[in-house]
Amino acid sequence: MRFILYWLIIAIVFSNFIFAGGFQINEHGARATGMGGAFVTSYAPISIFYNPAGLVYLKGTNLSIGTTLIFPSARFRGPYQFNTTAETKMVKQVFYPSNLYLTHTFDNGLAFGIGVFNPYGLGSKWPDNWVGRAITVESDLKTFYINPTVAYKFSEDLSIGAGFNFVYSTVTLTRKITTFNPEVDVKLSGDGTGMGFNVGWLLKLDPVSVGFSYRSQVKVDFSGTADFKKPAALNALLPGGNIKTSVEMPDIVLAGVGFSTESVTLEFAYQFTRWSLYDVVEIDFEKETTAQRDQKLERYYKDASIYRAGLEYRFENIALRGGIAYDRNPISDKYLEPSLPDSDRWIFTVGAGYTMGNLTIDLGYMFVRFKQREVIGTIVGFDGVYNSSAHLLGINFSYKLF
Repeated sequence: MRFILYWLIIAIVFSNFIFAGGFQINEHGARATGMGGAFVTSYAPISIFYNPAGLVYLKGTNLSIGTTLIFPSARFRGPYQFNTTAETKMVKQVFYPSNLYLTHTFDNGLAFGIGVFNPYGLGSKWPDNWVGRAITVESDLKTFYINPTVAYKFSEDLSIGAGFNFVYSTVTLTRKITTFNPEVDVKLSGDGTGMGFNVGWLLKLDPVSVGFSYRSQVKVDFSGTADFKKPAALNALLPGGNIKTSVEMPDIVLAGVGFSTESVTLEFAYQFTRWSLYDVVEIDFEKETTAQRDQKLERYYKDASIYRAGLEYRFENIALRGGIAYDRNPISDKYLEPSLPDSDRWIFTVGAGYTMGNLTIDLGYMFVRFKQREVIGTIVGFDGVYNSSAHLLGINFSYKLF
């Protein structure tokens, strides 16, 4: 157990991410992954993310640690502006957003817990010499949410939960300036922190349960540096130096209705993300020149929804799971660009759990099929066709300490 804990903590600290809808990540526990993410009315240590009110239905002290391996694939045909439909494939990468939860539930209905997870992240990398290198080569955003939580059961039917969120985030963006010969490599990097909160309630009227949770927006203020790999003759024009910017991590609303018997749980869930907060990203350069100026990156995302359904069947010490979801993307055609080639998608999942004494091992597999997306009239002048898919494999080890 100590060996597993050590390596998963290492994974949390050093993990990279790929985008979900927008740059959101919704995989925070293999049990929920196997149920298509429909987990608002169920309960486990991972409820710290999905609905903290569920912690009161656990017993004793529980530890859960896990990760999700993400194998994305994306390709682009175009750009039409260059009169080409040549295909470029995104560089293959493996990402592993990870999670860690520790909870304790008292006999009087009071529960405490703390979770560490990564609800937002972005990872995309195109070849250094590809046709869109003036827009992006590599984008990397990581967020680490530390979420202490308390929950209380008012009666056998009703519980509530609430938590505080401390957020640490890092970001790195690279591209090339192709108007110089030789081309100039640009790297913007920095880190920042922010704070927010989350609340939830769970009403259990067996066999029906109704749950709701809300996670607030978090404004992360970044500070960092701009670095240019360039000829010495450009030192005065592109001096680099300190930069500042802010990014809003949007609110999330989760709601669900579950039907449970001794052996079966069926849940339908809805997720709303207020992406409209992510409109313009302003990058402030401490030192400006005619070529190095403050930038405004127009994003203007739209609010987006996810519709989920999940099923769990339990017998003896085994659980089998399945799920399906439809995820609407928040980016209009006009603002789509290759650092985040998003589209609407169908999600299909299966999973299983096995309990041995105090230890439970959960596995979840997800296939994400993005709709082919052709964009014309983009503000970055980079029209063409994107095709993407992803395979995800999650695993969690949950241990009842006492």
